[in-house]
Amino acid sequence: MDTRFKREQDFLYVDLRGSFALDAFMEFLEGIGEVDDQKIIMDITNLQNTEFSYDTRFELVIAAQKYLNATTKYAVVWPHKDVNTFIFSNLKGFGITIDIFPKLVKAKKWLQIPS
Repeated sequence: MDTRFKREQDFLYVDLRGSFALDAFMEFLEGIGEVDDQKIIMDITNLQNTEFSYDTRFELVIAAQKYLNATTKYAVVWPHKDVNTFIFSNLKGFGITIDIFPKLVKAKKWLQIPS
């Protein structure tokens, strides 16, 4: 799994590519939670193997709840074919400001970032 960070004027853009690996993604969540940024876009449209079992989704919810910063607004761009709101609905319940979008343009709009 390859992670690329790009600082934009109004947000941090994170592009995840390659093949999903649970351990690597857990490390990513821990690291991204330490980033002092108000708005973060995580683009995983180029990440493969994102059709997770519910066991994996549950593990991701627990880790994300533990690591993500409650004062940061997270927009996740996810491959449309694999979109499932289980993770995001649960994280919202834990007070994390996060939502999922099939397109980058919609993520930017939700974060109120000019396109």
